[in-house]
Amino acid sequence: MLDLSYYIIVSFSILLFAISKSGFSGGGLALISVTLLSITYGPLTAIAILMPMLIVCDVIALYLNRKYFEYKILWSIAPYSLLGVIAGTILFKFINLSMISIFIGSISLLYVVFNYLIVDTKLKKIPFYGSKSFWGALAGFTSFVLHSGGLPLNIYFMSIYNKKIQFVAGVVFSIALINLFKLVPYFYLEILDFDKLYNYLIFSPIAVIGVILGHWINSKLSDNSFFMIINIFVVIGSMRLIYLGVMGL
Repeated sequence: MLDLSYYIIVSFSILLFAISKSGFSGGGLALISVTLLSITYGPLTAIAILMPMLIVCDVIALYLNRKYFEYKILWSIAPYSLLGVIAGTILFKFINLSMISIFIGSISLLYVVFNYLIVDTKLKKIPFYGSKSFWGALAGFTSFVLHSGGLPLNIYFMSIYNKKIQFVAGVVFSIALINLFKLVPYFYLEILDFDKLYNYLIFSPIAVIGVILGHWINSKLSDNSFFMIINIFVVIGSMRLIYLGVMGL
């Protein structure tokens, strides 16, 4: 019997996730998507469903932003993201996801608050401000265990970019690289297999539509409006992570 609710929930979640993968919402919509799938089908199933969509979204997003990559900056953060993925692989079966959620949510929330309350001359004195090693490793780790690597990457790229096209390109490229790093460990841990990969790819048209829609939304926003929305969604996503972490303790 056809489970219509399954296709509706998964399709809606993938659409939100794909819009976020365009660089819009600062990972907030992606977090809502992951949360919905995790609550409904469990966290491992959520990861398995979204991983094929990540590949599809990354290909489209990379193509749409291909003119704006600053490769020297992007490749410089990549080794730290790889270290984060390796740490996630080693610790995946032992870590407390609730504590990780609280930590990531708290540090991202505090960073946004500091960004608005501290004057520009003191902003760079914030701990880990613009640290590619800290935010890169954190992005790789949290992307592996929670599919929420966008929050740390947003914090890092907001510290070096004030133009949305550069910011979006940086986030898109870095997340795509992290997702590439994650593929082999996911197969090794049996989170993903080729049957799951094939079965979930039926939702790929929705992912394509979502990325294109998010890219179109981005094009209609000014830089100031874009970053205001990014910060709002980072706050929402951070608070959601904290809430889920506390409820899971």
